[in-house]
Amino acid sequence: MYLCQAIPLGYVFGSLPVIMRESRMSLEGIGGLFILHLPWAFKFIYASWVDKTYFPALGRRRSWIFPLQWVGAGLLLVASQTPPETHYGAMYAVLMLLNIVMATNDIAVDGYATDILKPSERRWGNSVQAGARYVGMIFGGGLMLFLHSSMGWQFLCLTLAAVVFLLSLPVLLHREMKPVRAVSFGGIEKAGVVAFLRRKDILWLLPVLIAPTAFAFCGFQMRAPMFVDLGLDSKTIGRLLMHYGYPAGLAGTILSGWLLHRAGRDLFMRCFCLLSITLAVSSVYWAQQGGISLWMAAVALSMDSILMGGIQVWGFTLMMRACAGPNAGTGFAVLSSLYIIFPLAMAPFIGKLGDNSGFAFLYTLLAGCMVLGFFVAEASLRFSRNIVNRSVGPEAVVAGISKSKGGMLPVCEEVNNDN
Repeated sequence: MYLCQAIPLGYVFGSLPVIMRESRMSLEGIGGLFILHLPWAFKFIYASWVDKTYFPALGRRRSWIFPLQWVGAGLLLVASQTPPETHYGAMYAVLMLLNIVMATNDIAVDGYATDILKPSERRWGNSVQAGARYVGMIFGGGLMLFLHSSMGWQFLCLTLAAVVFLLSLPVLLHREMKPVRAVSFGGIEKAGVVAFLRRKDILWLLPVLIAPTAFAFCGFQMRAPMFVDLGLDSKTIGRLLMHYGYPAGLAGTILSGWLLHRAGRDLFMRCFCLLSITLAVSSVYWAQQGGISLWMAAVALSMDSILMGGIQVWGFTLMMRACAGPNAGTGFAVLSSLYIIFPLAMAPFIGKLGDNSGFAFLYTLLAGCMVLGFFVAEASLRFSRNIVNRSVGPEAVVAGISKSKGGMLPVCEEVNNDN
C-alpha cells in the first residue's frame, strides 16, 4: 500500500524538481511545486470522516484504500495527456487531484497500520513503511528520472498508472484484520481533533517532531537543484540517486528500526540533528567552490536519503504511540500533517531566498535554524518528561505508561524498549 503511493509521488517530488531546474526554471517555481504536498498537510480536516465512514461488507479501511488506488491510476492516465512543457497548468491541476486522492488513501492506510501493529512492532512497521517509500523513490525518482529524456512524459505516466493498478490488486484480495488496541482513550473519539490537540503530551510532542526536522527537510528539498547549478545534469543525478542515494536510504531505513530500539528516541534525534547540520555546512562549502565531484554528490544524496528515512521511522513511531486507540486514523493524520506543514509552507520562500542570495547564504541560514531547532526540541523533551511524571491516562502514552484505578501500570512491552 505504501509502495503504491510512493512510486508516482517519487516521480512528482523526486524527478520534477531536477527536470524543472535543468530547464532553468526558478527556485521559487521549484519550491512552488511542493505546494502539491498541501493535501498531505491538511488531510486531518476530514480524517475523522474517513475514520467513521465505510461499507461494512468491504471493511473499515478497505472501503477507502483500493477504490482510491484505482482513482489514482485513472488520474495518471489523464496526466499522460498533459505534458508539463505544453500543458503545465493542466498537469498541475491533475497532480493536485492525485495528491488529494493519495493523501486520503493514506489516512486509511496509516489508520490500518496503527490498528493492527502491536506496540513492539511499531518500529518495524514504520521501517517497512519508510522502506517501501524508498523503493518507490528508486523507481519513481531515480529510474524514471534516468529514463525521462529518452522515454518521455506520456510513456512514463502510462507506466505509473499500470503499476498503481497492479499494486492495488493484493488489497482487493486482502481480508481486513481486527485491530489490536493496547490502550483506550475514553472520550477522544467523541471530542475529535481539537481535544486530541489539547492533550498535554501532544502539545509537547509537536515541538519535538517539528523543530529538529522542518529546516532539515528544506535543505533536503534544495540539494538536487543545487547540484544542477554546480554542473550535474538530470541523467547524472538520476543515476546517482538510483545507484547510491535511494538504496542507501532503504538500507538506512531498515537499520533505523534497530537503532531506534537500541539508542532510544532522544539520542536518535541528536544524531539526526548533528548530521543534518554537517550536510548544510558542507553545502555552503560546495556552493562557494562552485562545483562538486561525483563521489561527493553521491555521498551527499545518500546521506540525505538515510537521514530522511531514519527520521520518518523515528517520527512515525512517536506518532503511532501517541495515536493508538479507536480513532487512530484521525490522530495520525493530525500529527503527520503538522509534521510536514511548516517545511511545505516555507518551500517557496526558501526557493525565493536561494534565487536572490545564492545557495551559500541559503544553507548558512538553514544550518543556523537547524541548530536553533535542536535546542527547542531538547527543551520540549525536558518539559515533556516533567509532564509524564505527573500524567494520568492518555497523557502518559509518550512514556508508554497508563494509570488505572489500581495504580501506575505498564501498558505493554514498549515501556522497556523505547524511551
